[in-house]
Amino acid sequence: MEKNEKSNQTVKLIFGVSIPIFIMGLVSFFTDVSSEMIQSILPFFILELGGTGLILGLIIGLTTAISNILKGVSGWMSDRINKRKPFIVAGYSISNLSKPFMAFSPSWEYILGLKATDRFGKGLRTSSRDTLISYYATKKGRAFGMHRAMDTLGAVVGSLLAFMFLFFAWTYSQIIFFSIIPGFFAIILIFTIKDVNPNEIGEKLGVQEVEPKLEKLDRNFIKLIIILGVIEFASLDIAFLQIRAGDFVDLIYFIPIFYMLSNIVYAIFSPLTGTLSDKIGRKKVINIGLFILLISCILLAIPVNISMISFILILIIFLMYGYYLASVDPISRAYIADLAGKRKRGRAYGYYYLSVGLISMTESIIFGLIYDFFSYTWAFIYVSILLIICIIVFSITDFSKILQKKK
Repeated sequence: MEKNEKSNQTVKLIFGVSIPIFIMGLVSFFTDVSSEMIQSILPFFILELGGTGLILGLIIGLTTAISNILKGVSGWMSDRINKRKPFIVAGYSISNLSKPFMAFSPSWEYILGLKATDRFGKGLRTSSRDTLISYYATKKGRAFGMHRAMDTLGAVVGSLLAFMFLFFAWTYSQIIFFSIIPGFFAIILIFTIKDVNPNEIGEKLGVQEVEPKLEKLDRNFIKLIIILGVIEFASLDIAFLQIRAGDFVDLIYFIPIFYMLSNIVYAIFSPLTGTLSDKIGRKKVINIGLFILLISCILLAIPVNISMISFILILIIFLMYGYYLASVDPISRAYIADLAGKRKRGRAYGYYYLSVGLISMTESIIFGLIYDFFSYTWAFIYVSILLIICIIVFSITDFSKILQKKK
């Protein structure tokens, strides 16, 4: 428990976060057990069905765009009606009930359709969920870090299950359909979360927060959102890292283990980087993560022969990728919460995800094209150049004007 001296109210905490945030973390845990059980093997399933690097990029690009654009719309709608739970419940339900049926796909086109449905659900829920987390949070960096850690622990369990099922000779289809079981647990848990009114949440949590005078999202704030979106454009999707890992090891069973270890690093460092960003600032932590990804992409561009050295190298790259995610993903969301204000957070998250969707729509497709028609070396050099540009722009841009002085 934690007591706020000014309001004289006691807030019940679990692992440093409020109970609703912990429950939402459990929902994300079970959802990610389901999702990452699939993601651990999905790129290889797509290739088995006749897909290529370009097809993989097309599926990633289109479904990510659908998800992020809908996040923008749903964020605006949640602010408009001042309700978040309906979007969260519907989003988790659609995702967890649709994606297991990818198991019966006869071709990559069916996977595209079902993956789009899954991402539709993700887009519907994410802005509202992040807004609700920010309302319930006593310390936003810690809250988002802990939530992402629990989310990622689910990914660890999911990828470990995928490895075990592969070891016991399950087919890709059997593994994918089994994911429906943890999905049901997530759907049940999400109904226990209570919606809140942002005008009342401060009193309930004992948090006295002065609302910034930010009636409109000004151009400086929009600049931040766009730059964070560009960072997403310069990112590397895990599916391409998985495919590239096949050039470093000769046994596919190891790749879900690498994926699992990456998520373990993510789970461990998400709350730590979140707390660190509360102390030293969001920008510094994000820049460290981008620099780690840059080093990873440079290493992935180098041709290798399968050996013990290549095995160790790809393992290190997966670990670095996990740290990159922990340094950028939750911190970007906390950054938005810092700068938007309680009554505009749904809209702010909406604009952020809309920006990500529009800016990154072609990134995976371009990467897949370069991967297929030139080489993996040029594909990773392309991402490395984008990352260098992003690091420079993000470092020299001053967002201090966005933070309004408290009266």
